[in-house]
Amino acid sequence: MLTATLLFSVKTCSLPQLPQCRKLISELGPIHARLSCENSIAKQHPIYKCSEVQAEVAEHFLSAMRHYLESLCSNLRSHTITNVQSNNDKVSLLLKDSFIDSFPVRDQPFMKLFVDTQLFSVLSDSRLSTYENE
Repeated sequence: MLTATLLFSVKTCSLPQLPQCRKLISELGPIHARLSCENSIAKQHPIYKCSEVQAEVAEHFLSAMRHYLESLCSNLRSHTITNVQSNNDKVSLLLKDSFIDSFPVRDQPFMKLFVDTQLFSVLSDSRLSTYENE
């Protein structure tokens, strides 16, 4: 009789703590509680079907996350330089190191990783373009 032994290896990385983590948890807690109440209903329906309550809770979750991410980028303007071209076009550049250093030391490891994400690029580019249009 042949027996096969499969070995699985799970590798994890340590992620730095989110800035203002407790505040985010307190905002998401009630949203999670509402969604948990819908759990038994969710088990009865396929994933692609969503009740009105679930859709509303998802909107609240996304709104809380959007607010959180925007709060992380609230001081972008003070870490940008704007160059005015000869044709009056403005180009704003983010000074990433200065931006990261503006956070408390305990939050900087997360911010160093966050500024290299596509999500941050889209969010900061959007902010910078509003500065250029002012």
